[in-house]
Amino acid sequence: MAKQGYHHGNLRQSLVDGALNLIETRGPAGFTRSQAAKSAGVTPAAVYRHFAGRDVLISEAARQG
Repeated sequence: MAKQGYHHGNLRQSLVDGALNLIETRGPAGFTRSQAAKSAGVTPAAVYRHFAGRDVLISEAARQG
C-alpha cells in the first residue's frame, strides 16, 4: 500500500489566517512562525515552504488584513 501525501488545502492562506489571529491577540511581534504553524494545524517546517521569513508572513498578513 503506497503512502499518501498529506494534503492541507490552502496551507499558505491558513498560515496567514493563523498569523492574523495571533496578531490580533498578541501583536505583530508577539508570536513565532512555529506558533503560526500550530494555529494552522501543521508542523513548523511547513511554514518554510511558503514564507522565507517571519517578516514575509507578517507582511502578507498585513497586506490581506
